[in-house]
Amino acid sequence: MLTVHRLVADPLSLRWRMWKGFEGEADGEPFRFTGTSALRRSRRSVTYEGPAIDVRIVPRAFSLRLVETGEEVGFRSFSNQWELSDPTDHAVLAVCLFEWAGLEDLLRTPVLRDL
Repeated sequence: MLTVHRLVADPLSLRWRMWKGFEGEADGEPFRFTGTSALRRSRRSVTYEGPAIDVRIVPRAFSLRLVETGEEVGFRSFSNQWELSDPTDHAVLAVCLFEWAGLEDLLRTPVLRDL
């Protein structure tokens, strides 16, 4: 069971609140869901972390990458379909939260996003 406190699918308020993060529980394990947006691509990410959880979605050249405990485990291509090889439950939950909340804009460069 997944519970996320105060997370709503509204892009304007989400972008503003993602840096603080959202608390939740997945099968009784607490986690924190946060995001950062910066001018430099290497500093933009969406993070799903807890005591035993470390999943990040980061932008790369022409796609998004899913990184779990430092190892790349999947990516999203131009067709907006995720390719996950042997995903864990936490990786799937991170992708689901990312897509449901519509956080793709958070990972775009602020220069283009705000035009």
